Amino acid sequence: MSKLTRYTISAVALAALALPGAAQAAARTVYMGPPPASQKSFDPTGSDVNAFFPTTVSIHKGDVVSFVAAGLHSLDMPGSGRPLPLFSPTGNKADFTDAAGVPFWFSGQDELGFTRGLLPPKFGRTVRKGSTRILSGVPFGITPKPLKIRFAKAGNYRYYCNLHPGMDGTVKVRAKTRPVPSAKAVAATVKRQVASALKIAKTLVQNTAVPANSVSVGAEGAEGVSYFGFLPENLTVPAGSTVRFFMPARSTEEHTATFGPGNVDDKTSFMGALAASLEQPVADARGLYPSELPGSPPAAMSPALHGDGFWNSGALDDVPPSPLPLSGELRFDEPGTYPYVCLIHVFMKATITVQ
Repeated sequence: MSKLTRYTISAVALAALALPGAAQAAARTVYMGPPPASQKSFDPTGSDVNAFFPTTVSIHKGDVVSFVAAGLHSLDMPGSGRPLPLFSPTGNKADFTDAAGVPFWFSGQDELGFTRGLLPPKFGRTVRKGSTRILSGVPFGITPKPLKIRFAKAGNYRYYCNLHPGMDGTVKVRAKTRPVPSAKAVAATVKRQVASALKIAKTLVQNTAVPANSVSVGAEGAEGVSYFGFLPENLTVPAGSTVRFFMPARSTEEHTATFGPGNVDDKTSFMGALAASLEQPVADARGLYPSELPGSPPAAMSPALHGDGFWNSGALDDVPPSPLPLSGELRFDEPGTYPYVCLIHVFMKATITVQ
């Protein structure tokens, strides 16, 4: 598994794409993320692509589409309506105090956890598309087999990834008398899509403008291309500066900017345990909610903040029903170097240096 949390699709998994009864129905493959053979080409850019390959596929009535999880993605085909959000209120109330013994502002608010239906994953099935929602779930910790969907009725069927806002695709089902692209034509379309996304990824960082005293939490390009890093990675500001951490417009990702005690790679530390909780059915509210009440004046970073130097932007996204902001501000009065991370993608690390 690479640092961008992609799955390696084995030869066995790829062989599973061959459907029994293929003589009765043709099959097309849609990769959820860049096809495995192309993924290493994105590694030098620090980016991944939150897109389906191909984004649109046309088939005949009775044909099957095999959705291959080529990364940490899900499939949600709701029929009508919107995709399920990744996190939803659990019905329980958060109850947390900081290291100084003071309750966080979100104590008494709803805890957030993975939306019911997204866990456990349901890959490896063959299902018939009807009027009910089809959910693959989130493939945490597994290399899933394809989810195969047979389409018996003509029409356009839109589907989504629950993890990545804006990542969607369409299956167009046509009558058997109407032409659809050949397998060779579909492969050529995927090849062009990969090439286009790679071109965007190679220039995404230098094409991302960041205002003074600000940090872009990730970067977002067209076609679902997302850069996994803070921009700038190391920011130097004079004492007394307020730094704004913001999510790029139209981002298909979720990130945090989080300062705190301990090593995020050590799950026994405060920061490590906080990051690990975001992979559990119910997440630690301190990892998802901003540490400061939204709309309040910026807090001042120091070892005494919340008793242990903790500050969190919260999970930055614009997906309801999460009551989460798209940015956060933190004031730096004391000279020094302040490391911080993304709790969702723990390889994203950066520093603020105060002079």
